[in-house]
Amino acid sequence: MPFPAQDGGAQVIHFTTQGLLTKGIELKIIAINPTRNFIPLDSLPNEYKKSTRFEAVTVDTTIKPIRFLFNLLKKESYFIERFKSDEFENKLSTVLLAESFDIIQLEHLYLCIYLPILRKFSKAKIILRPQNVEYQIWEGYLPQVKNPFKQLLLKIATSRLKKYEQNAVKQVDGILALTKNDASVFASLAASIPIEIIAMGYEYSKLKGYNFENQFLNKPVVYHLGAMDWLPNVEAIDWFLDKVFPLLQAKKAKVKIILAGRNMPNKYLNYQSDMLEFIAEVNDPLKFQEDKPILIVPLLSGSGIRAKIIEGLALGKTIISTSIGAQGIRFTNGKDLIIADTAEEFANQIIRYAGSIEMCKSVSQEARKLSRSYYTSEVTSTMMVEFYTKLLEN
Repeated sequence: MPFPAQDGGAQVIHFTTQGLLTKGIELKIIAINPTRNFIPLDSLPNEYKKSTRFEAVTVDTTIKPIRFLFNLLKKESYFIERFKSDEFENKLSTVLLAESFDIIQLEHLYLCIYLPILRKFSKAKIILRPQNVEYQIWEGYLPQVKNPFKQLLLKIATSRLKKYEQNAVKQVDGILALTKNDASVFASLAASIPIEIIAMGYEYSKLKGYNFENQFLNKPVVYHLGAMDWLPNVEAIDWFLDKVFPLLQAKKAKVKIILAGRNMPNKYLNYQSDMLEFIAEVNDPLKFQEDKPILIVPLLSGSGIRAKIIEGLALGKTIISTSIGAQGIRFTNGKDLIIADTAEEFANQIIRYAGSIEMCKSVSQEARKLSRSYYTSEVTSTMMVEFYTKLLEN
C-alpha cells in the first residue's frame, strides 16, 4: 500500500506516482492491501484516490507455518505463493479488459506471479521495479538462524525464491533498478532485458511547514526509524545494541538515542534506559524527526536503496551509516554523509557529531544540496518517462 507513506516500501511507490502525475502521466494504482498492516481505504484522501484512480484488494500475506510446511511438498516458492490471490487476479483482468495501458509497472518481485494474467489481457510493456534483490535478503538472514531445522526449511525456501527471481526477471520487458549493485545482479540474470538505474526520489511537497532549524535548538538526539518487520533492520538494531551501544556506555557518551519503528519486537523493551529509548509506533514520521539531527543506519545486509536515507538527506540530517546501508547513494564521506563500518567507528562518529552542533549544521547543508541534485521525485520521474518512451519506441 503506497499510502500513507510511512515506511520505505510505501515511500518508494508513493513518491514515484506523485512525480509521474506532475509529468502528465495518466496512471492507475491497483494495490494489495495486506491483512497484517491493513490500511482502511476510507483513510486515504479523496484527492489521492481520484488522481491515482486507486483500487485495492485485501490479501492475507501472513507467513503461516502450516502452509509453509505443506508448500515444501511443491516446487514453488512459498515467499511468492503467499501473494497469490484469485480476487486480486480477477481485479486485474477486469481492469485490463475495460481499458488499455502503455506501461504496467510491477512494484515488487512478488507481483510477477501475475505475469501470465497480465500477458493474457494486455499488450502493455511490463516493467519490474524490484526494491531489493529479494533472495539476497534471505541469504543474508540464514546465518542468523540458530535452529538447525528452521535453517534447513528457510534454506529450501530461499533456494526456490532465488530460482523464481532468476526466471522472473527474464519475463519482463524492462527493469528499473534502484542501485548499481542491483542492476549488476539483474544484468547477469537477464542480459537481453533493458535495465535502467533510477534511485528513489523524495516528494518535497511533503515538507510544507517543516522547520529545518528545530533539530539544532536542543541537545542533539540520535535516532533510527525503520520498519521492524524487515529482517535487515532487526539485524541492524541487534548489532547496534550488542556491539555499538556498550561502547557508548563504556565511553560515557553524553547522548540520547531513540530507536523507533513499526512492529517493534518486545525483546527490545528490556534495553530501555536514560540513554536509550524505544518507540513502537510513530504516527507522524516528519514531526518525530523534526527535532533530531542525527540519523543512524547500521545495516549489515540488504540490497536496494534505503528510503530512510533518501528522506534523511531531504530533511538535512547528519546520517551515520554503514557502507551497505548507504549503497546506491552518491555521497561524499564526511561531507554529506558519514560512513562507519565497525562498532568502534560507529560509536566514535556518534560521539563526535553529537558533541558538535556546528558539524551537524555543515553536514545538514551538504545533505540537502545532494538531495536536491539527485533525489527528488522531479528528477527520478523525468528519468522514468524517458525510459518508458525508449521502451515503447523500440
